[in-house]
Parts: sequence; structure tokens; C-alpha cells
Amino acid sequence: METTRFRDKWKSRTRHLSNTAQIALDFAYQQITGIGPEAVPLILTELKRETDHWFWALEAITGENPVTSEQSGDIEATACGWIEWGRKNGHLNS
Repeated sequence: METTRFRDKWKSRTRHLSNTAQIALDFAYQQITGIGPEAVPLILTELKRETDHWFWALEAITGENPVTSEQSGDIEATACGWIEWGRKNGHLNS
């Protein structure tokens, strides 16, 4: 699947970066974002498997930000907020 290939490229090229903007501006990340709504369940499934910086893509695709002010800045809590949003909105089964 193309999304998996883009994900692998993105992780390979950005694993040494700490700047979230640089991570999200990587071309492979942008390609995933460009897939649009059909990428949301795949991104959320990946987020469940491994917490990573998928939040910009999710917000860009969905136009939503379910992360509370208490969760903001905490990558694990932010992931939980998005995963819960995905469940509530039918993007994740469990």
C-alpha cells in the first residue's frame, strides 16, 4: 500500500529530527496528508500501534482538533485524544 511506503520513508528521513514543523513538512508526510480522508483510519491505526507525530496530518485532513488543553504538549495524551476521536467518529473499530 502506498501509505505504508510513504510512512516508512517519512520515519526513515525524520527519525533524527526534534522539530515538529520539520517532521510534518517532510515530503512523504505531505504525500500522506494529500491522500485525504481515506488516510485517516490508517493514520489512527498507526497511532495506536506507535505514538508518533501524526497530529498535523490528522488536523489538516479532518479540520478537527479533539485535543484538550490538558492533553496539549503531551504526545501520549494527544495520541489518546485522537484515538478516542477516531473511535467516536467511526474511523476505528476498537
